[in-house]
Amino acid sequence: LQQFAYIASHDLQEPIGTMTMSAKLLLGNLINHDNEQFGNQVKYIDFIMKSSQRMQDLVSGLLSYSRIGHDRVVETVDCAEIVNDVVSDLSEGILLKQAAVNIGELPILEFYPLEMRMLFQNLISNALKFTKSRVQPEISITCEGFKQYWEFTVKDNGIGINKKHFDKIFVIFKRLHTREEYEGTGIGLAHCMKIALLHEGLLWVESTKGEGSTFKFRISKNLAYGNQNK
Repeated sequence: LQQFAYIASHDLQEPIGTMTMSAKLLLGNLINHDNEQFGNQVKYIDFIMKSSQRMQDLVSGLLSYSRIGHDRVVETVDCAEIVNDVVSDLSEGILLKQAAVNIGELPILEFYPLEMRMLFQNLISNALKFTKSRVQPEISITCEGFKQYWEFTVKDNGIGINKKHFDKIFVIFKRLHTREEYEGTGIGLAHCMKIALLHEGLLWVESTKGEGSTFKFRISKNLAYGNQNK
């Protein structure tokens, strides 16, 4: 996967970049023309640019997926600090949707910080994305400790997921909605699953269509403290 992603990213990045730059140059030449013919050409160039951007996002997502856990280092990290940083990064979307984000008491653990940050960012971003119209989004992030593992919960009051799709959503590039309905590459939850497995844990969803979703993941306490002196 790493070899494929490396080759794909390097071999695809250049033609995608050339395509986008050429489209921008064409657009710059045509943008000031009012002629209907030129207007249609501007529209076609816009299609090219948007398609190029989607391809760029897919390549970047694939490369990111391949790098999860690569040369990883366990560090002592405050989960509350990571979640607050993610919420701060997403503040524009939170304000736009007037979402209420409630963060419970979160532990200080040893894990892979970059991967864990990506996991929280994907889950919270999805909660912001799949909201119901005319309903204030509410998102809560909590954690509970058990004997062998820590269990984290990211809960929302969004559109929910049909039970028959529970397994599909964690498969890379699987989408339940069209790009016109919701933007995205279909890679985010695959990232999350790989990160949970990296921490010798698991990830699953509990949801009812139309009534919100609750994503839960566990990380092993043996992993969290077993590498402390390594």
